[in-house]
Amino acid sequence: MTQVISGRAGLVGWHLRAVLHSTGATWHDVDLRQPDVQLGEVDSIDRAVHVAGITRGTTEDLHEGNIALARRFVDAIDATGAVPRRVVHAGSVQAFRDTPYGLGKAGASAVLADAAERWGAEFLDLPIENVFGEHGAPDHNTVTATFCHRRARGLPIPVDSDAERVFVHAQHVADALLGTISPARLAELGTVMTIPALAARLDELAAVYDLGEVPDLSSPFDRDLFNTYRAAVFDVRPVHPLHAAQDHRGAFTELVRVHGGTGQTGISTTKPGVTRGDHFHRRKVERFVVVAGRARITVRRVLTDDRRHFDVDGDHPVAIDMPTLWSHAITNTGDEPLVTAFWTNDLFDPTAPDTHQDRA
Repeated sequence: MTQVISGRAGLVGWHLRAVLHSTGATWHDVDLRQPDVQLGEVDSIDRAVHVAGITRGTTEDLHEGNIALARRFVDAIDATGAVPRRVVHAGSVQAFRDTPYGLGKAGASAVLADAAERWGAEFLDLPIENVFGEHGAPDHNTVTATFCHRRARGLPIPVDSDAERVFVHAQHVADALLGTISPARLAELGTVMTIPALAARLDELAAVYDLGEVPDLSSPFDRDLFNTYRAAVFDVRPVHPLHAAQDHRGAFTELVRVHGGTGQTGISTTKPGVTRGDHFHRRKVERFVVVAGRARITVRRVLTDDRRHFDVDGDHPVAIDMPTLWSHAITNTGDEPLVTAFWTNDLFDPTAPDTHQDRA
C-alpha cells in the first residue's frame, strides 16, 4: 500500500514528505503544477492526501482555482484505476468564512468528499491555520516565516496586528494528515498567542541564540519556534565562533551554554577516513564541536540536493548546530583520531530516538 499526496512544493507538503521519508514509507507525488498529471502504475492506495492549494491570487484563483486543484487530484487517482482506502484534505478554518479563499477550500473539500463516497473511502477534512515550520516562505506562508526570516537578517519585525491566532507546527500537521495523531490531539498541540506576543517570544529566543547560546526549550512550542528560527539563521550564520580563555596553563573553551531545560553531552572518537552520522532529526537540537583533529561536516536538506560542507579542526574550535530535517555527517579528514563533542537538547530515548537514517 502506498500514499498519494499533492502539494510537494509547499510548506506542509514538504514536511509531510519528510515525515514519510523518515518512516521509510513509499508515496507518489501528484504535482498539480504540471499541466499533464500522471501517477503512473499504482496498484493500491492506502491514503490520498490533498495538500495543494492557492493562497495568493485573483478572486477566481482563490475560489475556482482551489476547487479545480481538488478535481485534478481526483482525476489523477481515477486514471490509475486504484481506489484509496482513506482520503484526507488539508483544509482551512477559513472554509467557514464567506471569502474567495474560504469558498474555494470549502468547494475543494466537497469535491474530495464526493470522490471518497464514490470510492467507498474514509474521508477526513482537517481544518488547519497558521502553520509554521522550517523553510516556510517569508511574506507568503505565515507571519512566523516572515518574522524568522527578518529577525535572522537583523531586520525589524513588522507587527501590524494585535490579533490572537492559533499556531501549530508543520510536523504536527503532517502527523495528523497521516493519522499518526488524531485531529483532537492536533488541536491540543496548537498554541494560542497574539501576533505581538509571537514577535516578542521569537525575539527572546533569538537574542539568546545571537550569543551562540541555547534558550530554554522546555516548552514544545518554544522548541518548534526555535527550530524554525534556526532554519532561517542557518542560511546566514551557520557557524558559531567559540572564545577561548587563555593563560599560562593553556586554554579553556565553553562549548555550549543552555538557559534551561534538559540536555545531554557526549564525546566520540573517529578513525581517519571514517564517517559518522548520515541521519536527520525531526525535532532534536544537536551541536557539533570538533575538539581535536580535522573533519568535514556535511549537511543536506532532506529530499533535496541542497548540501553544505564545513571544514573544521580542533585547533580552532567552532560550534555548528545541525538544522532539523537536514541529514548530517562528520568525516575524519586528518591523519589522527578525531575527537568531537556533541550536545543535544533532549535525553536520548532508545524507544523514540528521533534519528532517521539518510545519507548526507
